[in-house]
Amino acid sequence: MSEIGALRALLATAAARTPEAAAVRTRVGDGWETWSWSRLHESALAAAGRARALLDGRPLAIVVVDSTAACVAGLLGLLLADVRVLLVERDSSYLLDARSAVRRAGAAAVVGPAGTAAPAPMRLVGLADLVDGASPDAGGEPALEGDPDVLQLTSGSTGEPRIAVQSLGAVLRGGRIYRDRYRLSPADEVLVSVPLAHSFGLIGGMAAALVAGASLLTLERFSLSGVQAGLDAGATVLLGTPMVYELVGSALPRAAGRTIRTALSSGGALSRRTRERASASLGCAVHQIYGSTEMGLVASQFDRPAPWPDDCAGLAGPGVTWRVEPGGPGEAGAGRLLVRTSTMFRGYAHGAGAGTFVDGFYDTGDRAHVDGAGHLFIDGRKATFINVGGRKVNPERVERLIGEHPLVREVAVYGMEAGDAEEVHAAVVPAAALAVEDLLEWCRSRLSPYEVPHRVRLLEDLPRTGLGKVDRRGLAAAELRA
Repeated sequence: MSEIGALRALLATAAARTPEAAAVRTRVGDGWETWSWSRLHESALAAAGRARALLDGRPLAIVVVDSTAACVAGLLGLLLADVRVLLVERDSSYLLDARSAVRRAGAAAVVGPAGTAAPAPMRLVGLADLVDGASPDAGGEPALEGDPDVLQLTSGSTGEPRIAVQSLGAVLRGGRIYRDRYRLSPADEVLVSVPLAHSFGLIGGMAAALVAGASLLTLERFSLSGVQAGLDAGATVLLGTPMVYELVGSALPRAAGRTIRTALSSGGALSRRTRERASASLGCAVHQIYGSTEMGLVASQFDRPAPWPDDCAGLAGPGVTWRVEPGGPGEAGAGRLLVRTSTMFRGYAHGAGAGTFVDGFYDTGDRAHVDGAGHLFIDGRKATFINVGGRKVNPERVERLIGEHPLVREVAVYGMEAGDAEEVHAAVVPAAALAVEDLLEWCRSRLSPYEVPHRVRLLEDLPRTGLGKVDRRGLAAAELRA
């Protein structure tokens, strides 16, 4: 059976088994919008029938993902129609940036909810027209064969972010790995507090729920009250970032009668303090996940009698092989982590990222070591991105966009620690009189909210190393001393 056939079978089986059971519930405002399995199945098939006509046969569509049930149906419909999809978040700055990887991907159409704008010359296809429109040909047959691509932005360890090309088959395999490792079943309700446009939300959330026949709970807009509502509504599994669990542990009181049994954290290291506080609040252990868009799940923690060592990323996931290449300073046995998984990506769009494989293993760029029991520990990250609540901000791209301001002569962007995450800070050398608020307004018009600097410092010069490069560590250290 083809991967498209497998996806059709999953939807048809769930719709036949429990047609009126909730497939997707989305927190919208103060209430829930619920789609049954029968509605999701029918809407996805209808969207697939309309897709080719609405997209004029275009092979690649940018999908603006707002995590609603309609968005899930539209995404599934496009995949059933064998359309390649490039996923971006709502309010993504990449659609506004003419030099971004998204704009250079070659898509001729943007599919999105109301309010989405498609940059010229791309065509805009409304999500409502795709999922609920009366024409064209809602009864058209979806594709029967194929394994379409799912494209996602990566943080980019250096330089501008790239687009990783994943297959539908790898997405479904990843979902089955989560299903089996965390024993998901149709009785589960999986609350995803991270964007479905990201690998963790897409595979650990949407795909895992789909292959398990479980209900998917999503948030149209993230809020702690939305997470609390999902927990109170019967969520049994929670997916979040360290920032989410920091909020849960500090502001969410433990409540009797909750059904939560598993909580998974990805997007950065989870500190012991945050894990313990969130586990106490939820009434269940919070487990660390380590992986990436390129590799899928690499290592993870799960329920077991023995405690997990502090700072451990867990044990290797199913189908994962790794090796540690020694070299460089650090703890004995530590080195560069190379990984091979059953959910490996197909490569980067446009051939970017050549040299990321060594003998068939993906070079993560992370320094790591493995203890005698097989526990993986991440000792350092090669990546230069800034981790803002689990969302990766590339400082070079933010520098480029700030540097386009006519009154900016030089700029350096760097991360400052804030709990288990980081904040974006910028040091700017103005070419003439410049108000910080005016510069921040410039940033808000070009960047996603989480990319906008939390703080801007105006300096006469940027500190430099002996090689003449901007000293970002020196900037961060000076700010701590101030």
